[in-house]
Amino acid sequence: MTATVDVYGIGNALIDVQMSVEDGVLERIAAAPPPGGPEKIRKGNMHLVTPSFQCDLLGMLQGRDRATVSGGSACNTMIGVAQLGCRAAYCGKVGADSFGTFYGSDLRAAGVSYAVPPGKQGTGTCVVLVTPDAQRTMFTDLGISIELTPADLDLDAIAGSKWVYIEGYLWDAAGPKAASELAMERAKKKGAKVAYSFSDSFCVRRALADFRRFTKEYVDLVFCNEDEACAFADRPDAESALKEIRSCGAGVALTRGARGSLLHLDGERHDIPCVPAKPVDTTGAGDLYAAGVLAGLSKGLPPRKAGELGSSMAAKVIAVRGARIPASAL
Repeated sequence: MTATVDVYGIGNALIDVQMSVEDGVLERIAAAPPPGGPEKIRKGNMHLVTPSFQCDLLGMLQGRDRATVSGGSACNTMIGVAQLGCRAAYCGKVGADSFGTFYGSDLRAAGVSYAVPPGKQGTGTCVVLVTPDAQRTMFTDLGISIELTPADLDLDAIAGSKWVYIEGYLWDAAGPKAASELAMERAKKKGAKVAYSFSDSFCVRRALADFRRFTKEYVDLVFCNEDEACAFADRPDAESALKEIRSCGAGVALTRGARGSLLHLDGERHDIPCVPAKPVDTTGAGDLYAAGVLAGLSKGLPPRKAGELGSSMAAKVIAVRGARIPASAL
């Protein structure tokens, strides 16, 4: 079958509300968080919260400048894929509300195919607080994104894709979990390759047995950072974790921050240097790295060149606010 889509992404569709805050602001939130959130707030991590927590948090931050964009990890990656001239499609659930309407129009304006019908519940949101060290701490109300089901998938588009890219955050609810598994099954049956983002070390630990199972069954390329790799492999260091992931039969794109990345694909290892950049905001660094790698591979670039494109995209996005690279910076 001739590919009609280069990369088909599946993820939690969220409206990102991005703000810059001082360390003291984050410390005060952590010391006295609103009800409906995590027991402990960890700087640089993603935290699942309730709608009431999100409302209270935004109230605490009232008056601050903020940027609102369509987001979610896989969404950010698909936008990056489209920016690099590839055909990208996205599957994620939004509500029939103003946020949902904005989400669809914003995504399509970015060049990504999106046609998932909206649901009745509210659109999910993610408040992203960026501190002066460029770390991003996220508070996510999943909203209707957790109501994604296999029926929302475009199975023909999956069958006609070169790559299907799935984010690990989907493994926190039954519907998205079932959709993820069906997408992987469909991709493998029809000859599309599967790329899977481990997303967060806590995601990996919460569903470790499942992550290990489907990595062996379906995944051609894992995207992860060192913490996520070590969580998956139950190893203390990234090198031994890399070997464990490879033993599952999957390729690995392992990001290492300022030390660059490792791309192990088709039996060969490539050490990819970091592209120098002055960090302003690390939001989206891993997402845009994945975009560069997947776009490069879709275009037929050798793995090393695809990895270098990923590093270039990551460097460009951390030099700006938010998870989207301005067209002028491409």
